[in-house]
Amino acid sequence: MIKQMKWEEAYSLWNENSYNFSEILSAPITAESVFVEYSQEGYIYGFDWLQNQAAEERKALIEKKPLEFLYFTQPTNKGTIQTAELLLNAQSEEELAAIWIAATAKELCEHRYQNDVAQYANMLHKAACEFLKPRYFLWHHAMKRLVPEILIPLPVLRNIVCKDAAPVMGLIQINTVLLKSSWRILRYTSLKDGETPKSRYRISDGVI
Repeated sequence: MIKQMKWEEAYSLWNENSYNFSEILSAPITAESVFVEYSQEGYIYGFDWLQNQAAEERKALIEKKPLEFLYFTQPTNKGTIQTAELLLNAQSEEELAAIWIAATAKELCEHRYQNDVAQYANMLHKAACEFLKPRYFLWHHAMKRLVPEILIPLPVLRNIVCKDAAPVMGLIQINTVLLKSSWRILRYTSLKDGETPKSRYRISDGVI
């Protein structure tokens, strides 16, 4: 039976494993603001997480055919959008790490690779969620996807040998680096003065 892991252990493992690409992993997430013309009551403000090429196409659509965007374009996935908002509201490198770990580990838990990847991923997911719970409203249990994609090839995932959680933390960090280089977050807004509504997911701004 695999023991439970405390967040302090998981975060220590994140820091130990990140030496090859620490700057990429610790860099804050940013969103590219895209102005959406909107003349009705209220305002538009939301996020979507798209591959680089798809993001350029979406920006062109909003510029050329704003009505088509408003009425016919669906966001990609509620779970990944919430992850984007959590990442954008992270107030420390530790929070940022916890969000990446919790979201990516949950995706690794959903698949069976005929090894112990899912079991150790579940440990890391629970540890990160325990750290995040006092700070954020977390993902709904029915959400099907929390990161846009697992980019690590399936043959690699199936052949990882796990004697502890370190290899799974490595998978999480590699996937994070790949996502940050190939996907981007768009912020759709009709607010011309640059205002940003209060986060829907942040519970506390204080130190806990």
